[in-house]
Amino acid sequence: MKITYALTQRDYFDSMIAIRNRKKWAKWVFRASLPVLGLLIVFSLFTSPAPKLVLNLARLLFFVLLWAFLLWGSPWWLARTQSKQPSVQGQRTASLDSNGVNWQWNGGSSAVEWKTYMRWMETKNQILLCSSPVQCAIIPKRALSAEQLSELQTLLTENVGAVLRV
Repeated sequence: MKITYALTQRDYFDSMIAIRNRKKWAKWVFRASLPVLGLLIVFSLFTSPAPKLVLNLARLLFFVLLWAFLLWGSPWWLARTQSKQPSVQGQRTASLDSNGVNWQWNGGSSAVEWKTYMRWMETKNQILLCSSPVQCAIIPKRALSAEQLSELQTLLTENVGAVLRV
């Protein structure tokens, strides 16, 4: 099977979110943290003595803004940075067979055996082949026909293992 595609900034963003959310507890820690910080601000309003109130609120507001950036801003910023690298510009080709995956891109190529991949993940828009907990090769579903997607899912299940749906 041969797949040709070009990666976009959105592909990198979606893959970073999928990697972050691969464990359900991780997804909910991020979501639950902002309300907890908000409750701390409200609690601080009612329990702090007046002279320290402004200082306590400033600290808590700083942590709320930092957490908001970590939650929403950093994946976008990292995806923007990744997508501007010269090595990811242009067309990529992935040739998958029973031995592994042969990757070709503008400026290089690699042959990777199936035993290198520890898992594969499927998201709404992508297939991610993971060689480590945080390093994944991206195959956008937009580059696949319905029958190619089915064939790819079967090939990956046979050679890498069960899918992790994110």
